[in-house]
Formats: sequence, C-alpha cells, structure tokens
Amino acid sequence: MTLLLSVLALVLLLDLVVLVVLLPSLLIRLLLVPLFPRVVFCGRGRQKRLALTIDDGPSGPGSEALLALLRELEVPATFFLIGTHLDCDQRFPRRALQLGHDLGNHLWIDEPSAGLPPAVFQQQLVDTERVIARAAAPATLRWRWFRPGQGWFHQTMLDALAARRYRLVLGSIFPWDIRQPPLWFVRLFVRLNAHPGGILVLHDTPDLNRRTLETLRRIVPDLRRRGYRFVPLQELLDPAA
Repeated sequence: MTLLLSVLALVLLLDLVVLVVLLPSLLIRLLLVPLFPRVVFCGRGRQKRLALTIDDGPSGPGSEALLALLRELEVPATFFLIGTHLDCDQRFPRRALQLGHDLGNHLWIDEPSAGLPPAVFQQQLVDTERVIARAAAPATLRWRWFRPGQGWFHQTMLDALAARRYRLVLGSIFPWDIRQPPLWFVRLFVRLNAHPGGILVLHDTPDLNRRTLETLRRIVPDLRRRGYRFVPLQELLDPAA
C-alpha cells in the first residue's frame, strides 16, 4: 500500500511538472486569471487573436533588426522598455511608434520590481515614463501598460499603478526564452500553449535578441497556418473589437 501511494504521488508530481513546464497557459487561465482580476494575463473571447509583447529593450542594433523583421512579418508589438536601456538607442521609441507598435513601462533598471520600497517604485515608474516620453517626441504617449521586473507584483503596486492609470500586463504564453532552450522546444511550447486571446512574451536583450528574431521567424508562420493573427494589445483587450 505504501509503495502504491508513493507511485501515485510520483505520478501526480510528474503531471504537475509537465503542466508547469509545458502547459503553464492552462494554469494561468484557470487559476491566476480569476484570482487576480486587476492583472492582465490574456484577452477574452474565442477569436484566434494574439498579442506580441517584448521586454527589456532597447538593446542597440539588435532592436533595429527586430523592428525590421516585425515590419516584414506585419506583426504589431508592445515593447516594455527599461529606462536605463535607452542609452543603447535613444531613437528607438520614436521609430517603434512610427511603425505602428506600442510602448510599455518596464521600470528604470532590470530588477525584481516587487522588492522595491513604494517610494522607489513610484520614482522609477515616473522617471521611466518621462525618459521614454522624451525619446518618443513629438509623438504623445497615453501611458497604459506596465510590466513588473520578473513578473512579481503585490497589492501596493497595483494601487500605485491604478492611481497613474496603468494596467499591469503579464502574459499567458511565456516560452522560457530567458533560459535559452532549443528552438524546437520553443516552437513546441508555443504550439501547445497558443490560445485565443493569448499574450506572448519574448525578450530584446543583447544575449537574447538573436534568439528572439529566429523564434519569430519560425513561430509566426506556424501560428498563422493554424488560423491565428497578431493584433495590437489594445485591440486584443477591447471587448468591442
């Protein structure tokens, strides 16, 4: 009996690992979406629409290549930019907006946002907003999107964001790209986790930019063959669209 219980426990543990590693989108939609209604994990509805979001840029020349590829693929994206990374390319926000993309606030430096004292968080939020807005001029930004560093959040953060009319956006399709898995795994992961209203998260850093380019070259045609289309984040979340 003890052996049987041990085997059952091991099977359940393996099933949980498979869910977390290969099918986290299902857990996000079933558990996190109802638990945290103030956080955006994905869109609603049954239309096969996806939104692409790209974190941590700009990364310099790699970001320019990324804009060129997105133009070629005709895919809109929301770039969650880090304030200090604008030193790599001050012109990136303006070019991204001119090409039809959107911008989000990813704070001042790449660190876990949830661990910041409230006053520091507020200051970084405002400083990042200002430096991106300055770089995007003459375009006028209507700040809407925020993504915390490493994805962790808490109630105080949500209240601070609401006061400045931000929406905290995470995602539902995160193919572990920061771990640099083989491309075949990324394609399999996206295939298993893609769903109507999905928000895909990739990264634009010097270490990951080339992988992001290759990933997009492969998965965008894959998803389109399955009937999915990429739309701006605002359109994905608009219930009237």
